[in-house]
Formats: sequence, structure tokens, C-alpha cells
Amino acid sequence: MKVSVAWVAVGIIIGIILFFTAKGFSIYEQFTSVEGFADGDPNTLDIKITTCPADTTSYVDGGGRTVCCEGTVVNGKCSGKNVCSLSEPIAGLPTCSAWLDAHLENKGAKRCPPSMPKYYENKGGDSGCTAGHRNAQGTAPASTSNKFCTLYRSERDAMLKMDSCENQKVLEEAKCLSKPTTRVLHNWGAMPPPVYCSGIDTGSLTPLACLDDAAFVRTADYWSNNFPPFMKNWKDQVHNWGPQWKMHFCSVVQKVTVDKSLSYNDLNTYKLF
Repeated sequence: MKVSVAWVAVGIIIGIILFFTAKGFSIYEQFTSVEGFADGDPNTLDIKITTCPADTTSYVDGGGRTVCCEGTVVNGKCSGKNVCSLSEPIAGLPTCSAWLDAHLENKGAKRCPPSMPKYYENKGGDSGCTAGHRNAQGTAPASTSNKFCTLYRSERDAMLKMDSCENQKVLEEAKCLSKPTTRVLHNWGAMPPPVYCSGIDTGSLTPLACLDDAAFVRTADYWSNNFPPFMKNWKDQVHNWGPQWKMHFCSVVQKVTVDKSLSYNDLNTYKLF
């Protein structure tokens, strides 16, 4: 059978990834602590702001309370929308600390990994997510001893840097195996890190090791879009991979070794990705 250059190139990628895995090169461990968002109770909020949020103006209402207005203040009244209160909460109006907490939670809901759910935002620097408390202004982790990741402005940095929140989400969302497994990100420099999963079948004592399918596709797609032109249509060659190559992927290991719903020989015609 004639082997295409693209097929060989993809095989090289897999080989290099597994080589670095075996050597334990630059392992980035999975974070496991999970902490929920603050619930708005002033006694549990980590955010304690004493000034109005950005782009709002403070004024004192008829009850002597300091209120933050999104808009202009005319004759002691907000001509736009009242956002929050720097005094006690008012009916329908939260404290500014609770408002900012909810605002940040909403912004971080789709960007933060589950293990680091608390989003912080620093308009003059890096924003990110942390597993612990934020500082009182919600602009950084309260302590760097707590696990945190960075939301980079650059798409390239978000994909390549090991401490990016995007890569942490890729790690945590990886579909390894139904058996207990550990998972790690591998730093491969110029390519997005793939996720390597490993464990053992306690019934047969068979070692299990594989690459998360989705993370590998992301890695190979990035390679094909930024490097050799002969990799552009790498997925077209997948069907021709032999069983020994297909057994590198978690979806295949799950079916062949764990579920036993496929035989090794079935992989000759099995379609990946």
C-alpha cells in the first residue's frame, strides 16, 4: 500500500508526543480542588469594594445611601440605570460587592475551568481564574499559593502557554477512559499541548495509555494550519492508518481494551475522528 507523506507526518507527530510522554517531559498535572462561586452573602464574598464599579458614577439618594449610576447624575438623581449600592442593599439593588461578584461570575462562566471557577479581571494586566479567593477588588488571586490560570489576550498564547485557562479546560474536559486514569498536558513548545491519559485495568492488570482524541485533533490542526503545507488534509489519511496507530487514541482503547466492543482487526476499517 502506498503511504502518503501526510500519513507519515501524522505518525511522526504521534511518535514525538509519546516519546516526550515516556520521558515525563514538562508534565503539567491535573488540578483537582473544586470550589463554587460566591453566593452573594456578604459574609462569604471574597470581593469587598468600597468605590463604584468602572464607568459608573456615585451619588447619594434620598435615603442617604451611596448609589452607583450607569449614566449621568442630574439634580441628585440617576438619569440612566442604578447599578448597585455602596451602602446596604436596597430593594432590587444589590451591594456593589455582590454586583461585581455576579458580574465576574457571568463573564467567567464559559472561560474558567471547573477546578478554578473564580474569574478575576485586571484591565491593566492579565485576567484569569483561580481555585481560591480573589483579592478584595476582584482583579487578581488573593494568594499565588492558590491554583490559578491566565486568560491571555493573544490566541496564540492561549493555545501554546501551559498556564493558560484554555489549556487547563482542555485538560479537564478530556475524555480519557471509563477506568480510573491520570491525565497530563505535555509541553511541546510550538504546538498546543496534547492530553495524555494513563491508568490500569484492575481486572486484567493491563496498563492503559492513550491520547485524548479531541486534544490531538486540536494539536494536529494547529500544525497543519501553521506549518507544512502537505499536512493540510491530514484527516483524509486517517482511515488508512493501521490498527497499531489507532490504538494510540482513547476512544479506540476504550472500545478495544475496556469495552471489548471492537476487535483489534476491526480497526483496519474503523474511522477515527
